[in-house]
Amino acid sequence: MSADRPTSTTRRKLRGFLATLLVGIVFTLGGCLAVFVGVHRTTDAAHDRSVPAVLAVYDAQLALRQAHGAALASFSAGTRLLASPGEDYQNQIARAGQQLAQAAEDNAAGESGSRDIQVVEASVVTYTGLVERAHAYFAQDGGSARGTATLWDASTLLEEILRRLDALGGKQLAALGDQADGPWTRGEMTLLWLGPVLALLALLVSAHRFLRRRFRRRLNVPLLLAMLAVVVMGATTAMSLWSAHQLADARADTRQATLDRKMQLAALSARDSGDLAALLAAACGSPGCPDTIARVRGDTNPTPAPTGSPPPAPAPTASGTAAASSPGFAEAGARHGEDATRSAERAADSRAGEVVLLTAALFALAMVALGLQPRLAEYRFSQR
Repeated sequence: MSADRPTSTTRRKLRGFLATLLVGIVFTLGGCLAVFVGVHRTTDAAHDRSVPAVLAVYDAQLALRQAHGAALASFSAGTRLLASPGEDYQNQIARAGQQLAQAAEDNAAGESGSRDIQVVEASVVTYTGLVERAHAYFAQDGGSARGTATLWDASTLLEEILRRLDALGGKQLAALGDQADGPWTRGEMTLLWLGPVLALLALLVSAHRFLRRRFRRRLNVPLLLAMLAVVVMGATTAMSLWSAHQLADARADTRQATLDRKMQLAALSARDSGDLAALLAAACGSPGCPDTIARVRGDTNPTPAPTGSPPPAPAPTASGTAAASSPGFAEAGARHGEDATRSAERAADSRAGEVVLLTAALFALAMVALGLQPRLAEYRFSQR
């Protein structure tokens, strides 16, 4: 019995290594896959929905503001266009509709966001109807006063639309923030895969040292290849850290793009306020007109505005007018929007990591069995 004890102990040790390594590989694969898939589902949602939705909302705002500016410019110039307030106006309204449809398709703000988009779409229909009515008045002899009054109503409604779109953009941006700060993108998730990977590597090293000491063989190639496969599993899962970092960059670029667009909207608003004030000054002769024009221009201490009128806009200073015509804000917003899209695309690119993880795990299982089974067979033969 005593002569058989070393052999029995070695066999038990080998069988223990084999069972523990096989279970360890499966457990490590589970942790790696959970984190990798969790991160990339999050980044996929940001790339497919949140980032495009945020950008589409603010692009819709810009298109509506530019359409309004085009209508004001045509009316201020006194051009009598037969079909509409101008081709530029029509193109911008069409662009706004496309962006709203894109925002509805990519909406990441749930039912609240969907309701906001539906309200905005209905309000845009009403707004375009008012502009068309104003155009009809301006096209008539002596109809400038009624046209200006109708245009004032359209301007009031536009401000409400833009405020609702601003709130909608904030909801989409909050959804993107929840994704970037979600549970799968937190640093604590690293422990879920890094701990098992390091423990499995330590166990493989221990098994390799045991075989070298017991069987007098310097290298066990299958176990070394199993170690390499586990390293590949860890490296592949570590890509999720890079993806989370790219998602954070996408959020930062998206925020910057929204700030650039808001600056552009403010500059366009200042320009439009001047055009609308000029139309009011030309068409309005009642005693209350100076107060109305003051509110449009944004002068200090105007007479309190009646309920439902648009908020005071910044006074159209020379710098504001230059900013409105300068491509600086537009270029910056477009550049940061493109950067956000590229960062989100890089974050969502899994590079077939799931396939790599499964392949590496299966390879590691095979190599562990190939490295230990022959040694077990040798002891089974020696016992006979």
